[in-house]
Amino acid sequence: MKQYKINRTKKARLIPSDEEIAKYRDFNRLQVRYNDFTKRAKVPLYKNKKMFLFLMLIGLVAWLVSEGLLEEDNQKNEEKIEVSK
Repeated sequence: MKQYKINRTKKARLIPSDEEIAKYRDFNRLQVRYNDFTKRAKVPLYKNKKMFLFLMLIGLVAWLVSEGLLEEDNQKNEEKIEVSK
């Protein structure tokens, strides 16, 4: 049983008309559209309200965690000093 079928019939190639070729010949417009699409103006983080709040929340959580860890270290150091006396 054959696995593939080979089409050997020749099909007429569709050649675009001169108007259609001229329609796509404006490379400056194409380049402008490409640059608009690929180089979008990005909003800075401090102007994007959602991202700014998200980063502030992450910073606050990191600060609280670091303060909690420092407090635990201080309590352990005080306990070691009291035990050694």
